[in-house]
Amino acid sequence: MRVYEAIQNQLLAMRLTHPELPQTLAQYRRRRSDWTAQPLVIVAADHPARRVVAAGGNPWAMADRVDLLSRVAEVLAQPVVDGVLVTPDIFEELLVVNRWAMGEGAGDILADKVIVGSMNRGGLAETVFDLDDFFSAYTARGLVEMGLDAGKILVRVDPESRDSAQTLRYVVRALNRLDRVRLPVFLEPLSVPLTTEGLVRLVGVVTALGQTSVRRWLKLPMVEDFQRVAQASSLPMVLLGGGQPGRSEDVGQAIERCRSVSPLVRGIMMGRGVLYPSDGRSAAQAAVHLGRVVKPGVQEEVVPWLPQ
Repeated sequence: MRVYEAIQNQLLAMRLTHPELPQTLAQYRRRRSDWTAQPLVIVAADHPARRVVAAGGNPWAMADRVDLLSRVAEVLAQPVVDGVLVTPDIFEELLVVNRWAMGEGAGDILADKVIVGSMNRGGLAETVFDLDDFFSAYTARGLVEMGLDAGKILVRVDPESRDSAQTLRYVVRALNRLDRVRLPVFLEPLSVPLTTEGLVRLVGVVTALGQTSVRRWLKLPMVEDFQRVAQASSLPMVLLGGGQPGRSEDVGQAIERCRSVSPLVRGIMMGRGVLYPSDGRSAAQAAVHLGRVVKPGVQEEVVPWLPQ
C-alpha cells in the first residue's frame, strides 16, 4: 500500500503544482537509435483510452490506474523488454513514476526504451461510433515534442460501414505528416469481422496508404493461416495478442507458429496478455517468458522494479 499511495501522491503533485514536469523529463530521456534492426518486445498500454478496461478475466482490471502503471513499470524493468505503447497520459505518468522510483533506488525503466505513441483512440469500444477512429491522442508534432520513437495507428475496416472510409482519410493525413517528420509508424489493420481473408485484403490496402511506405511496420493479430497474411506485404511485422486472456505458454506457442512462417515477423506488441496473464504468472514473469520466445537464446531472469 505504501507504493500505491506514493505513486498516487506523486501523480497528484505533478498535476496540481508541476504540470511542466513530464515534458522536462521527456527531454532528458536517453533514447535508443538502433531499435528498428533488432527483435522487439513491446508492451501495449493504450487500452483505457478506447474505453477498454477488461483484462485477465476481470472486467475492470485496467480501470485501476496506479495498478496499471505499476504493472507496466515492472515489465519495463525487464532487460528483455524493449519498449511500451502509450497514450499521452500514460507516458506522462510513467515519466513521473519513473522519477519517483529512481529516487527510491530503482533503475531508469525508460532509458533506451522504444516509446511508441498511440494516435487514434476516438472510435470508442461498444459505441455507435465505434468504427469512426478519429485521432484523439498523439499527433506527429506531439510525438516529436515529447521525444517518442514512433507512432501507432489503428486501421479498422468494415465493408458495410461508411465510417471506415472516414477513418482511412484520417489515417492517410496522419501518415503523410509522420513522413514529413521522418518518424516510423506501426499500422494495426483489423478487418471487421476479423477473418484471415479480410485481413489479407486489408494488409494490401494499408501497405499502400499515404505518399510513402518507408519507415512503416504492421501490427497484426495471430489469425489462422497467418502465412497468407504475412505474404500480403513486405513490411516488417509485430504480433498483437488480441485481448484474450491466456496462458503464457499458449501465447508463446502462437508467437512461434507465426514467426516460423515468415522472416517479416520481428517481434510482439502485446498488452493484456502480458500485463494480466491468466496462468498465475506476474506481469514481469509473462514478459520475460514471451521475450525468450521472441529472442531465442536470451536467458534473462525476472528482475525487481523497486529495491526489495
